[in-house]
Amino acid sequence: MTHPTWQLNVADNDAALILTPCPGTKGVDLETSLKELKAAGAKAIVTALNHEEMEAAGVSDLPELAQQLGFTWFHQPIEDDHAPDEEFDARWKVISPQVHNALQQGGKVVLHCMGGSGRTGLLAAHILLELGWDLDSIKTEVKALRPGAFTKPLQIEYIEQVLK
Repeated sequence: MTHPTWQLNVADNDAALILTPCPGTKGVDLETSLKELKAAGAKAIVTALNHEEMEAAGVSDLPELAQQLGFTWFHQPIEDDHAPDEEFDARWKVISPQVHNALQQGGKVVLHCMGGSGRTGLLAAHILLELGWDLDSIKTEVKALRPGAFTKPLQIEYIEQVLK
């Protein structure tokens, strides 16, 4: 069994976003999930879960194991069913250039929350907006892969504000 993933190509250089539920869930252990993501060409992981959620899911070792396997790991928690807060925005200014560097080098970046839709979709939208994508195209492309993305009004309002 393999951990479920959905890939969204973002450039002509093999760069892609990999949208996925939390590694180590969905019936596949954490190490196997991460090794599968590595084999798929992933270079970095952006985690939208907080520490309590990772502990409850049994994946509190995610940061350390990801780094041991050669990933760059970014912690960018967003409260479930909520819009990102000011701390998110401040951290994003530090994380974003590194994420874009991985993509410019043709790498794949894993984005995940618990189920791989709501908060994952927000992360994808942030990156794609910074790449110059149109918000309607982003919604269409991401929802085609993860129909549960962009369903919470607060999250939709937030990502529309990012445009301004």
